[in-house]
Amino acid sequence: MALTYLVLLVLVGGTLPAVVRSLLPPLPRRNTGITPQAVVVLGAGRRQRDGQFSLTTRGLRRLQLAAEMAHEHSLPLVVSGGISTTPHADNEPSEAQLMAELVRRRWPTMTVLEEGKSRNTWENAVYSGELLGQRSIDEIILVSDRAHLPRALLCFQSQGVLAQAAWRKRLPKQEWVPSAGALSMVPEIWYEWLALVWYHLRYL
Repeated sequence: MALTYLVLLVLVGGTLPAVVRSLLPPLPRRNTGITPQAVVVLGAGRRQRDGQFSLTTRGLRRLQLAAEMAHEHSLPLVVSGGISTTPHADNEPSEAQLMAELVRRRWPTMTVLEEGKSRNTWENAVYSGELLGQRSIDEIILVSDRAHLPRALLCFQSQGVLAQAAWRKRLPKQEWVPSAGALSMVPEIWYEWLALVWYHLRYL
């Protein structure tokens, strides 16, 4: 009986935006005095249907925010993500290619730089850092999801790139009203906590 109550308490708590917000990994200390020279957006995976590849809903959300910010501030946009590890991957578009295509349709004059080699967040930072370094850019706006940004910021900082975090808010303003959207973020948050531990052991 006690275990049942505990499970119910966890489930109910996981639906409350205030509780879910408190579980988010903390962002690194904010870098002050940054003058962004580019906007970098990290991919969130691809999906395939009837032989056609497209971005995930999460990836589209990130891309929309990043492109809007790059347009607003007249900055180049770096789209970063992924090559496939499946057979015949050479014939498949990377996430970067998919993102760049969408942005160029909407803003044909925007400068879009593609980083299409990365397979994880660490490689996002390494390969994007190389691309930025070729253009003497070391201060950026970094766009991803809020739960993912602490890990992403640490990876970019390790490459000598100073970043301001930007994300699209997903948690409702009513902090104590149960929300299915809040509950859907709980597995993502726990994954990021585990990933932070792993990245500190392996990379950082």
